[in-house]
Amino acid sequence: MNKIFNFLTLSVALLFLAGCSDDFLTLDNPNQTTVVRFWQSEADLEQGVAATYKMLSEEGDGSYYMRTNPQLVEGRTENYTVNTDVIGRYEIGSYVNTISSNNSFQIYRAQYRGIFRANQVLQYGPGMDKVDADIRNTMIGEAKFLRGLYYFHLVNDFGSVPLITKLAETSDDYFVDRSPMEDIWKQILTDWDEAEPVLPVKWPAEYAGRATRGAVIAFKGRAYLYQKEWNRAIAEYEKLVNNEATYGYDLMEDYFHLWDGQHRNCKESIFEVQYSRNQADIWGGRTATSTVYAQEVAGAGIGWVEIAPAKTLLNAMTKELTIDGDFDPRATATIAWDYPGCIYYQRPFNERYEEAIARGEEPMYCRKNCNWWNENEGDMRSDLNEIPMRYADVLLSLAEAYTMTGQVAKAVPLVQRIRTRAHLKDKTDEMNAWNQEQMMEEIMHQRNVELSREYVHFFDLRRWGTLEKVIRESQELGWQNYRKRYEYYPIPENELKANPELTQNPEWLQN
Repeated sequence: MNKIFNFLTLSVALLFLAGCSDDFLTLDNPNQTTVVRFWQSEADLEQGVAATYKMLSEEGDGSYYMRTNPQLVEGRTENYTVNTDVIGRYEIGSYVNTISSNNSFQIYRAQYRGIFRANQVLQYGPGMDKVDADIRNTMIGEAKFLRGLYYFHLVNDFGSVPLITKLAETSDDYFVDRSPMEDIWKQILTDWDEAEPVLPVKWPAEYAGRATRGAVIAFKGRAYLYQKEWNRAIAEYEKLVNNEATYGYDLMEDYFHLWDGQHRNCKESIFEVQYSRNQADIWGGRTATSTVYAQEVAGAGIGWVEIAPAKTLLNAMTKELTIDGDFDPRATATIAWDYPGCIYYQRPFNERYEEAIARGEEPMYCRKNCNWWNENEGDMRSDLNEIPMRYADVLLSLAEAYTMTGQVAKAVPLVQRIRTRAHLKDKTDEMNAWNQEQMMEEIMHQRNVELSREYVHFFDLRRWGTLEKVIRESQELGWQNYRKRYEYYPIPENELKANPELTQNPEWLQN
């Protein structure tokens, strides 16, 4: 596959990716980039696929794995408190957002931009006969995976949304109403079923970040898990867990290595969104995409403290000590607080925040996905990747599916693998005597501690039916405001105004 992936060329290509009318395409103008002149070569197809990936991490507030959305997702849980002066984020984090909230609109818009780019690849790619069939089919598979992923984001965040799988041919094609959630899920799984057999088990190192067969399987498992289709979830997850030698997935020995910036795309990573600090090579080309998440959430005097861990999370993280009597390593990798030996941006935590601690305050700040070891406090951009899917999630999800189908004994070794990596007591014998409810309590706890700040806890609470109870009991910011409609974002007001056929989600029609 051609490794020349020049993002300058890509930016030119994106000028026409915004769409062209039929009249404009009647003549092949040699001075303009058009569909007639573009979708011809392998490089063209690769650029179209790259543009589709780019919406996962594009600089701005709408990309799902950039700086803002981690705050929006986690800020709606009991684990993090929103401190931002950005009105839209604060409204969402305190459950007073409305249909006109800009941040949820940005998320909505960005997902459809990704879908539009995927739809272009899927419309023009199959007819590119000059491209080797295997290479062409693989990249079409990537586009299907990505379209499914963008719709996965939408159905989880907004519920029922418009389903658009083709490029618009007339202006009327832009105006469609929401499709039932069942149809959205069906389309997601259709895309992923078709992507799975044509994607590789592993890419060469220079193509890190591209979707693999394992990524598709893991996300299919999550889609079934979220719909409570336990047996289908088991079937997907077992493909990976029963074939570790084939796929190469395993837990990292040290939890901290997942977040230290030195073990990118490791054996535990199933799908990882790539960032570059210094215009590093990605897929053979140059990109300047870095993340500013650390600056957004770093502690007082360093960053902006847009969100901060809540005492609720610290309590969960420190509920159980290791077999050596230390803190769970997941706690110290996720949160910085005043414990013996805590270092935060090259200084002891209790020294850096001595005055606040002396006043009786309990400062806590984010560590996970932050370059907290950095000695240069004024340079907060980083190349820390986001990991939307990793193997620990697969193990815990399979354990949940086993438990929910009455197979608690099969869940035990999976949960114990997670506990062992965290240096916790071996509870194998104890767990083997548990009933379904007891095992689910342990799985819920382990998912919270293991996957904190990884885009899943809010959705876990919602699907378990415990979201409102947990929010209210936490008494964290805005808990008094919480109502059922906040389980999903509303359809944005801007979209309702632009599309006369579009209707609002029913929960948001009620006062």
